[in-house]
Amino acid sequence: MMKRKEFLDKVLAFGKQEGFAECEVFYRGGKAFEVLILEGEVANYENSKEEGLAFRGNINGRTGYAYTERLTEAAIPFLVETAKENAALLSPEDMEDLYEGEASYPQLEGVNEELEQLKVEDKINAAMRMEQAALAGAEEVASLDYCALGTALAEIAIKNTKGLDVSFAKNFATAYVSAIAKKGEETKTGSYFWKAQDWNDFDPEATGREAAKRAAAHLGASSVPSGKYDIILDGRAMVSLLGAFAGIFFAENVQKGFSLLNEKTGMKIASDKVTLRDDALLEGGYGTRPFDSEGVSGKNKAVIENGVLKTLLYNRKTARKDGVKSTGNGFKAGLTGSVKTGTTNFYLAKGEKSREELFAEMGDGLFITSLMGLHAGTNAVSGDFSLSAEGFRVEDGKIGKPVEQITIAGNFYKLLEGVEELADDLYFGSGGVGSPSVLVRKLDIAGI
Repeated sequence: MMKRKEFLDKVLAFGKQEGFAECEVFYRGGKAFEVLILEGEVANYENSKEEGLAFRGNINGRTGYAYTERLTEAAIPFLVETAKENAALLSPEDMEDLYEGEASYPQLEGVNEELEQLKVEDKINAAMRMEQAALAGAEEVASLDYCALGTALAEIAIKNTKGLDVSFAKNFATAYVSAIAKKGEETKTGSYFWKAQDWNDFDPEATGREAAKRAAAHLGASSVPSGKYDIILDGRAMVSLLGAFAGIFFAENVQKGFSLLNEKTGMKIASDKVTLRDDALLEGGYGTRPFDSEGVSGKNKAVIENGVLKTLLYNRKTARKDGVKSTGNGFKAGLTGSVKTGTTNFYLAKGEKSREELFAEMGDGLFITSLMGLHAGTNAVSGDFSLSAEGFRVEDGKIGKPVEQITIAGNFYKLLEGVEELADDLYFGSGGVGSPSVLVRKLDIAGI
């Protein structure tokens, strides 16, 4: 099989030969390992590898797309001819111009070689230790419904006939445990997710114990009377909310009227305490990358700084429309998708106080640890949300009894305005969205 660089060059050369004025190839490849453990045994074991190539080019004033997962010389004519046929079906108004690239790009070390050299038996052993710790982590924990450990390596390369030629690879390890706690007829689940590039950061026992602790802590949960409550949303809950409303900061949604942030750049839209960042170059971040799917260099940037909206997130098309530069947020969801807007490491900057200090500041209220129903219960245009929630009572600054069967309702724009304090416990979820614990006052809770 020919080397990747040679293959990309051949595709571009054939595209030019077949009449494309300019063309581009987008390569995505990777490998993944995952092991599932059940009752001390390997329940499932997967070692997978995949790669594919998307081609786009301009011909006769139109843009055509095609993709293949067969990186062989025989696939090249089919790929280019398919793009040519697809171009004929598209409107000249939708023609895309390709990016010639930049003089230099950020230098990032995306691959931890120690992680690549890790033996399979070491990964399986760590996963088994994680299961054992979860089962012993709380006396109420009866079983696990999921215990998985994985490693992955992903690589992106983009090359076109205008001079763009960039590539980047990164790897990660992840672990996920979901424990089931029982007391009489009552059962509760609790989970914990870990990810990092440095295997030395992984503590299988601590990961398992945390899942068990979370499951057992929710036993005996009850509802609360309906009313307005002071609330602390922990990092996991706030990450869910922030992820659900990330699209309001996308220029394409603002331009289409799907966000209330039109003409709000430079204006105060949140509490002074709120700084929201999208940092493509964050060291070790899940969303860290030196360029986006269009070849625009990645950037660290404040979307909101001390309450003021500094910028929307742009790809090249939406940036042209607003007469600004792309923020490096043009991303393809997969080989077949067109470029849309996406986030990198998208997070609320942490505060200076501990979570315990936030509890003391709040006094009495609710500590929300989990939000459910995010697709059905959020309106991405208006910012309204109504979500099932779980958590704990907080009385006199101390965590009390667990709470369930409640609904938390409000408006995301107003919530940002009402943020009183943020803790220093910044948490990142699996998709590169992050937040510390956040204190807000007087949110509507529907309970009993």
